Amino acid sequence: MSGLLRRLDGLATDLTPFVVALVLIMFSAMPINVSSIGPVAPNLGLIAVFYWTIYRPDLMPAIAVLPLGLWQDLMNAGPIGLNALTLLIVYGVIVFQRVFFRGKSFLIVWWAFGLTAAFAAAVFWLAVMAWHLRYVDPAPLAFQLGLTVAVFPLLYWLLSRIHRSIARRS
Repeated sequence: MSGLLRRLDGLATDLTPFVVALVLIMFSAMPINVSSIGPVAPNLGLIAVFYWTIYRPDLMPAIAVLPLGLWQDLMNAGPIGLNALTLLIVYGVIVFQRVFFRGKSFLIVWWAFGLTAAFAAAVFWLAVMAWHLRYVDPAPLAFQLGLTVAVFPLLYWLLSRIHRSIARRS
């Protein structure tokens, strides 16, 4: 393989987590309509940032998390910067606690994700209330939290497969 093709292959491999996260955020923009709550979708971008920050922080730096959060804001038609702020806070917490996750079982990682997702939902909810200067019903966000935690195992499996593919190429 020529030098240029090798570099392009390396760049594509390095960008894979970012591109996968972008695609997952697009899927998150297709909400499920729950009659008593309204449209709700799992926060797939949060799962992607959580996973890649633990297992490949070199491929998911903070400079990549910011545009992902902004993309999520645009896809959800929310206040610009709100998801970016939430994802950056989660990123900072996970980077700080990354050593904790080494060698832990999936159940421990899932449990930690549930705590992280609940923390992110609380930050988001408080920021939304501050943005609107009024109380906002947390029920849709609580349902989203439940959906997000429920789909985590499936996405973890998918991201693990992609991660192994990246590791083989490196």
